[in-house]
Amino acid sequence: MGFRKKVLSSLDLDLSEGACGICHEVLKRICENGGFTRSIELPEGCFSEVVDDSGEVIGKGKDITWAPSILKAQIDAELLPSDISHDLSKVLTSKIDLKKVSEMFGYGRVVTPASIVISKIWEKGGYVEIKKEGLGIKSLLYDSNDKLISEAVSSFCPVCAINISAAKNKKIRKEIQEKLKNSVNTGKIKYQRKMVNIIEWKKRRVFTRILEKDKQIGLNWGCCIAYSTVRAEMDAGLGSKKLNRLFQNYCDNCPLKHCWLGKPISAIGNKVLERIKKINVKEIVKYKNYITVDLVEDNKIIGHGVGTLCSLSASANALLRSDAKIILKPSPAKGFPRRE
Repeated sequence: MGFRKKVLSSLDLDLSEGACGICHEVLKRICENGGFTRSIELPEGCFSEVVDDSGEVIGKGKDITWAPSILKAQIDAELLPSDISHDLSKVLTSKIDLKKVSEMFGYGRVVTPASIVISKIWEKGGYVEIKKEGLGIKSLLYDSNDKLISEAVSSFCPVCAINISAAKNKKIRKEIQEKLKNSVNTGKIKYQRKMVNIIEWKKRRVFTRILEKDKQIGLNWGCCIAYSTVRAEMDAGLGSKKLNRLFQNYCDNCPLKHCWLGKPISAIGNKVLERIKKINVKEIVKYKNYITVDLVEDNKIIGHGVGTLCSLSASANALLRSDAKIILKPSPAKGFPRRE
């Protein structure tokens, strides 16, 4: 059996885990069957490749940051059922939006511009809402009068969606571009130094190795592609010391690591968004040192979560720091035997 067939036959897909959860499931099966992925930063985002068990590149993809570009490469490699690939292609970034997003900061860096967007919207009395939309995420930016400023209809993850929403609005895009024009961009540094990220799934989590001139300069792991890669950047001596300390503090205080089930944190976050959409609970995103979410029902906050690189981690975190029963409102158990 060839590599593609091995991967396809081993997939255990749960579509409610969203595009990011699906991407990680495919990554897991790629690696279990002897393959791996690699990704590099570019001015317009990230470029990724899927490498099979013989060392051959079988899929390529470019998107805003590491994970969606890896998903594009997985689709290009035909490692997903065709109907699911078709649906997933709708949540990946168009060339036009990719160009607009890259104008704000580029090189695969999405958290910094997203955090500025969120802060600016809130400073002006508006708010940012996140919704599950098919296999992707919808981001809506509102002003102080509840008027929609911009939206990303469906995107890979919340932070990607916020970047796309902001980039679609020319005024916001230019404001972010101006704000960040003199900022240090770790992705740009990696691009200039021709670094390569080797991203793999093993031991029930994601590992990232950073290579420079074929020499490993950073290695670490995490609960998803983004967390793993940023931790590897820290190991390589990259990134802001302040932000790295904040990131470590978040991981130090994350309770999920003590009940880790081998699912990426994004899959859990997508599950939360899937459920709250059905029960009319809103997720409002804020930023103050960390990306946070308030889960709101009838204008009342019923849950609060903290994340760092993505609000999906904040959605998962909300279950652990709030009352999950109030947030998710469990439906009656199905298939439970009843005897009178």
